[in-house]
Amino acid sequence: MAFRIDPSSIAFLETRRGINATATIVSDEGVKIGEVDDIAERIVADVTFVSAAARSMFVGEARRVNPVVLGRTDHNDDIFASEYARALLAKAEKILLSSM
Repeated sequence: MAFRIDPSSIAFLETRRGINATATIVSDEGVKIGEVDDIAERIVADVTFVSAAARSMFVGEARRVNPVVLGRTDHNDDIFASEYARALLAKAEKILLSSM
């Protein structure tokens, strides 16, 4: 199963430390599976899921798509989910900016 960020759900908040972004993660079928909260000064983005099954599917896809994160393969699931969500967010931001 593939996932994406809904570009229309992205909300930016400028702080003195950078720009934070919050967005909805959906499956390719359009079903909401979670949210990413990317805070500028944090190393790991917070990713929350609607269920344990959704988390498991997302982490499985994250490990398959990007098996090496920060030069290592032995991180915990939160690191893989964070990096995959950030990559999806970056792609959605490009789509959003190109439509402006």
